[in-house]
Amino acid sequence: MTWFIRPTRRRFLAGTAAVTASLANRRAWPLAAETKDATPSYKLHFAQPAGKWPDALPVGNGRLGAMVFGNPSLERIQLNEESIWDGEPGRDRNNPKAGAAVPKIRELLFSGHIAEAEALAKSDMLSVPQRMPCYQTLGDMHLDFSPMGLGDDANVEDYRLALDLDTGIVTTSFLHNGARYVREVFSSAPDQVIVARFSAVGAGRLAFKVRLDRPAHFATEALANGRLSLSGQAIPVNDNPGLPVKENPVGVRFYAELLALTDKGGSSTRSSDKGGIEISDATTVTLLLDCATSYRYPAREAVPARLLEGDQDAMKAAVRKNLLAASQHGYSDLRHRHIADHQTYFRRADLSFGPDPNTEVPTDKRVQHIKDGGEDIHLLPLYFQFGRYMLLSSSRSGTLAANLQGIWNESVDPPWGSKYTVNINAEMNYWLAERANLADCHAPLFDLLDATSEPGALTAKKYYNARGSVVHHNTDIWGDSGPIDGLGGGIWAMGGAWLSLHTWDHFAYGGDLNFLKTRAYPALREHALFLLDYLMTAPTGTPYAGYLVTGPSCSPENKYKLPDGQSFDLCMGPTMDIAITRAVLTRLLEAAALLPDLRDDEDVVKRARVALNRLPPYRITHDGRLQEWPEDYADQEPGHRHISHLFGLFPEDQITLNATPDLARAARATLDKRLAAGGGSTGWSRSWIINCMARLQDGDAAYENVLQLFRQSTRHNLFDVCGLKENSPFQIDGNLGGPTGLIEMLLQSHAGVIRLLPALPKAWPDGSFRGLRARSGSEIDLEWKNGRATKAILRASLNRAYTIAAPKEQQIASVRQGDRLVSVSESGVLRTRAGESYTIMFR
Repeated sequence: MTWFIRPTRRRFLAGTAAVTASLANRRAWPLAAETKDATPSYKLHFAQPAGKWPDALPVGNGRLGAMVFGNPSLERIQLNEESIWDGEPGRDRNNPKAGAAVPKIRELLFSGHIAEAEALAKSDMLSVPQRMPCYQTLGDMHLDFSPMGLGDDANVEDYRLALDLDTGIVTTSFLHNGARYVREVFSSAPDQVIVARFSAVGAGRLAFKVRLDRPAHFATEALANGRLSLSGQAIPVNDNPGLPVKENPVGVRFYAELLALTDKGGSSTRSSDKGGIEISDATTVTLLLDCATSYRYPAREAVPARLLEGDQDAMKAAVRKNLLAASQHGYSDLRHRHIADHQTYFRRADLSFGPDPNTEVPTDKRVQHIKDGGEDIHLLPLYFQFGRYMLLSSSRSGTLAANLQGIWNESVDPPWGSKYTVNINAEMNYWLAERANLADCHAPLFDLLDATSEPGALTAKKYYNARGSVVHHNTDIWGDSGPIDGLGGGIWAMGGAWLSLHTWDHFAYGGDLNFLKTRAYPALREHALFLLDYLMTAPTGTPYAGYLVTGPSCSPENKYKLPDGQSFDLCMGPTMDIAITRAVLTRLLEAAALLPDLRDDEDVVKRARVALNRLPPYRITHDGRLQEWPEDYADQEPGHRHISHLFGLFPEDQITLNATPDLARAARATLDKRLAAGGGSTGWSRSWIINCMARLQDGDAAYENVLQLFRQSTRHNLFDVCGLKENSPFQIDGNLGGPTGLIEMLLQSHAGVIRLLPALPKAWPDGSFRGLRARSGSEIDLEWKNGRATKAILRASLNRAYTIAAPKEQQIASVRQGDRLVSVSESGVLRTRAGESYTIMFR
């Protein structure tokens, strides 16, 4: 049995190579001195180093990540390699009692015995062990510059720490004793190394000590002059606290090596304790670091018991070969190769609200200005590009999918295990990919879904006696699929189904029929098969009597309250379940209609069509909100962070202003009540709200939530936070969901219509975007002035007829393809040819 999909280093490297004005009553930034150059400057910069990990600056190539603090005297560069996870492949975590328990739990829920149902689910459905393995840090590179007089009390002038999003390089520069020192750090995709370059300009000389470590389970060794190793294993830490069944004390093994290269005048020697290296009398030093793991280099006897041991010789050989190859390029060539590769992706799209008058204001000051109640619309394009940068840096073709923290994690026991939470977070990580012209970055999510297929098939059979595959609300590097943690999150069998919809979205944007046939349709079919077996007819006397419903399930992480005051998690047929089921079955039928030879699947397609017509409709509560559960229950927490029942509004298109106006009004009432009760308390939650407001075409409401995203959930380095406390942890989801919301305010392409400026707020009177993508194979540029579109360019990659909705109170004046005038129907239908560009003017 193949327990998980493991990219070999050769396959990984091959994949990498192949995919190479504000309102008058608003506080706006006072204008700084006019900039000489109107070219966008996508730089985060600061006048002081980061004091703690969440404020450091990230670099990444999809596989290797680093966080740079910028401390002149005691620098820390925190390191990650994406496959360093604890746990093991092939462990059957399924609760052996689940198969017998599920039918009983359904009966109890249908008959109103909810407390008994939840007690049985807790004991007989949750996985064993009850938590999943964690993603762990590789460790830290520590650099002590005291040998050159840079102690904690050293006098440093003209300090600047900056992340250039356009080059993917973090730069630290300062003056000390009359000499300038410059440090650059980046993670190279072409050369698969982390590069740290240290330069002294003028009379300065470099002298420092380097050592590597990590919080637990490691060994370091100075191998020779200029070489340092870090090896170990990701053993579980804080393992299932308070629970009887633990993880086995195993995990991925790793081997990392650092190579120090000095100029001719410098030297590198082993430190006296042989635990580090010492650099002296150099003007330039380049440090190269690579890491290999047993995940990609398993033991030659590829059975689960031996996989984690790894082929130690192969790991060391791979790292040393890579370091040698990188060292032969020279720093300037390494830097050039990295930038050229990075800009191939990064420069595909752009967003501008005009020249930024505040480029020289430190980023933390700009963010704080918004937190203090002000505004800075010119910071939003930087935030948009930061999101694109984070996705590109944490998810490349051939790498693993971006987890809760992307690839950046300093801990061996991170918040929520830094896993893949698939009841919103992992999906939100990839909302940006297609829209922001980074479709290549979407591929690792499809690989993650593939990795869950066999474990998910086992869980589907053991828990629900169902075909197909299931993933509950979390998974990990091993593809584990069972319910974990607790009732309110864990007992929810829709994670894999939701992930499968991303394969359809990739097809919908690009139109690749081969991808539809080989990746999207098989994924949709597998999860539709599960859903068709999982659904059951609700009995007479229940809220959805006669309809097909899911369950036992929950509305993720939320509770409902009964009239007697009791609160519960579980029910049969929560709204989100039905919406996801409707989406999967609909996309399956649409995919089948596009594929000519599916005779073997006629039964599946027929069952899907019948089941689709038997799903319960949306309902509206007594106070006008979209109903979240089968009955019109009260909310236990009216301001809950999850808005799961609005899945049909966004990211799906089952609820729209034009087709379902009553449901759209109910969705808006839901949002208003959530927000009035303190909703949007995490970055990802607020980001989801922004996207929903954009779909409701309320630009001013969407923008107000953008401001709240900054005020409540964005750190001074633009990192998203999950919570309202000062120590709330970083999560990458909001950093990717927020920029998605900015795009949805400017361009939408769901329900068969391309909508231009559908939710433009008054605060953005002038602006432009370039390179954003719409469904059905088009790329769009657009300019607007005084709140009105002036010109758009549509580049078609398919022969298609597009329905284009002009901005509110505007019409299409003309369309030209080159010098040729192209006709557009009264309903806005434009017929295009692949490879042609069309210029659209408005009146």
